[in-house]
Amino acid sequence: MIKYTITSFGTKPDGDYFVRFLLENTENGKERYVQSFVPVSGNETRSESEICTLAFSGDYGKITGVSGVLESIATVVGAEFVPPDM
Repeated sequence: MIKYTITSFGTKPDGDYFVRFLLENTENGKERYVQSFVPVSGNETRSESEICTLAFSGDYGKITGVSGVLESIATVVGAEFVPPDM
């Protein structure tokens, strides 16, 4: 399962909102960050929550692509390690 957490929110000097999401696969512990941008112009009256929803939906393809990578990456965490003879 992928857990989405907002780790930062603000405005850039060029006038765009930025929202940084942490995507974490709760089954294998893999995680990645995805940053999304929303223009301030036309969205001045929206709440922070609405801006985050716009950021997520605007970059849905990029975010779900990262989610898919997190699900398919093999992990060695939790696997038994047998050291080679030295």
